[in-house]
Amino acid sequence: MNSRTICVALVALASMSAHGQDVRVLERAKAEQALRAARPGLTWRYEQSIDVDCDGRRDEVFTAQDATQYYVVAVVVRKAGKPKISVLQFQLSGSSQDSFCGPPEPLQPESLNYDPGEELGATPEGFRRSARCKGLRLIAGECDSFHLYWNHVAGKLDWWRL
Repeated sequence: MNSRTICVALVALASMSAHGQDVRVLERAKAEQALRAARPGLTWRYEQSIDVDCDGRRDEVFTAQDATQYYVVAVVVRKAGKPKISVLQFQLSGSSQDSFCGPPEPLQPESLNYDPGEELGATPEGFRRSARCKGLRLIAGECDSFHLYWNHVAGKLDWWRL
């Protein structure tokens, strides 16, 4: 390859990369707009883009909190139609299974290439083992972490915890 060919290839690659970035930013903005319309009154913080529902496209994940609740939302952007918004609510304090025992940390991507039934004794409803898709791990204090995943039976975000 001569230097001119390499230069043209690099410009084309940079252009494709920039276009990909523009599409991601546009999808995130569209997801945030849908979320604000569906759940007004909360201040949403963008967390990350990961494929939670295993459709091969990245989904947008946001969090928010009010005086008593912490919210995790996956906005599943579809090729056509409105985005699907799936909301999980957790208690900021208390003694129930969905309660935190400390301040929440930023969400961490988590591999779904495991069998939670080994720890739980049964596989959570709709959980699918996958080397391709991701779940999320939510840590809030010194108690057990929350493991968030896409429930393929219910078609929504779900969680398990010991």
